Amino acid sequence: MNNAKVQSVIESVFSLAIEKLGKDGVANVVSDLYVQLDFETGELQIYGDDNLLLEKIVVFDWLNASFEDEEAFNNEAIAAIKVALANLSSKGLFEHPCVLKPFSVSLVDEDFTILEELLFLDDELLRLDDPLLKNLDEDLDDFLDKLLSDVK
Repeated sequence: MNNAKVQSVIESVFSLAIEKLGKDGVANVVSDLYVQLDFETGELQIYGDDNLLLEKIVVFDWLNASFEDEEAFNNEAIAAIKVALANLSSKGLFEHPCVLKPFSVSLVDEDFTILEELLFLDDELLRLDDPLLKNLDEDLDDFLDKLLSDVK
């Protein structure tokens, strides 16, 4: 499976969804996007706050890949979506006027029950589960050990 191609497809469908919201003016602002995945069809669907479909696309690399089961598919798809969302965030896509903060993108099932949060952005809050801070505990422990080593 071509991960760069998959991420590019995912980035383009999210860009289209944000553009679609922006075209309709101020009335269409969003603070949450919901993503649904379909194991059987390889489809990715993006919904807005009102649970109305904004964009959908079939990711043929997912459809053509031979996943062992739905869990393996979901794990692969979630990883690709997270990377694509991080790229889009660094490019400033979510700074669009139609995007309200705090903003999140969540994976949901067909009943719109949140299965996993894929992205969370807020100008004033810092999430401790942010990948930039994933080894913070270990780094702090090492720092304290070195700092207090001569006190022992």
